[in-house]
Amino acid sequence: MNQNREDKSKFIVWIFLPTIFAILVQSAIAVMALQFYIVDKMANYTSGSYTDFMKEVFEGYAGSDSVAMISILYAVVTIVVGFLVFRNKFREGQLSTLAGKSKNLGFTIAGMVIFTLAMQYVTIYLVNSLSAAFPSWLLEYQELMDSAGIDSEMSLLMILYAIILGPVCEELLFRGITFFAAKKVMPVYFAILVQAIMFGAFHMNKLQGVYAFVLGLGLGYIMYLYDNLLMTIAVHVAYNFVGTICSEILPAGGNSILTFFLCSLASLAAAYASILLLRNGAASVKDGEFFSDI
Repeated sequence: MNQNREDKSKFIVWIFLPTIFAILVQSAIAVMALQFYIVDKMANYTSGSYTDFMKEVFEGYAGSDSVAMISILYAVVTIVVGFLVFRNKFREGQLSTLAGKSKNLGFTIAGMVIFTLAMQYVTIYLVNSLSAAFPSWLLEYQELMDSAGIDSEMSLLMILYAIILGPVCEELLFRGITFFAAKKVMPVYFAILVQAIMFGAFHMNKLQGVYAFVLGLGLGYIMYLYDNLLMTIAVHVAYNFVGTICSEILPAGGNSILTFFLCSLASLAAAYASILLLRNGAASVKDGEFFSDI
């Protein structure tokens, strides 16, 4: 019994390591990029004061292309390391395939599509509510998005990161390593909660952290149902695609309080319905267990 407890306790650190590792990698690459810009400008700078020199350095360092390259380098490093750790430590060298994961493909696909769209609206109404209650959160969020180059004029590199590399990286870290480590030391529903908390905290700003936490709960439950990262990666990629590329064409509700409330309620109902569809389509759920753990 004591030996079993000791073995389980070794996984506690792995709950927090992915977040710590990702932050350290981001910081290290950002510092190296700054050093590169300083050296590059020193080699080519011909005239002007030290103040002008440093201004030019930081303008180049803070440019959208630079931020995109830093993000992509961070994602590539994290994906490679995260994949190796997840496969070797939590999957015994073998990754789960999609074969046999769904007993009703129609329910599974419909659930994924509805979940993606419903969570967009849950995010929109949640952000609007929090922004009204805490205006400083919105300002902090907008400044972060602007500094990251995530706006209506996003570069192709940032689109690549935001829609594909970012989701792959985050799914490996949170629905992969963090979730599986948490499952070793606690009941699965607490593990879903913990990985969602870590996912929200990783974004390091209040507004994005809250809706990332909510999204993380849904993605964690999908991972629990289907035991496959390809599923959560696909949903996360689709969610970011809709939010990044298609956000301007999403139909919005009216401006009245009643309409806002009804649309918020409808988005939550749709998200819940998508979870029911996904659960009913999961091969891991036996007949008669449809509502047993919801």
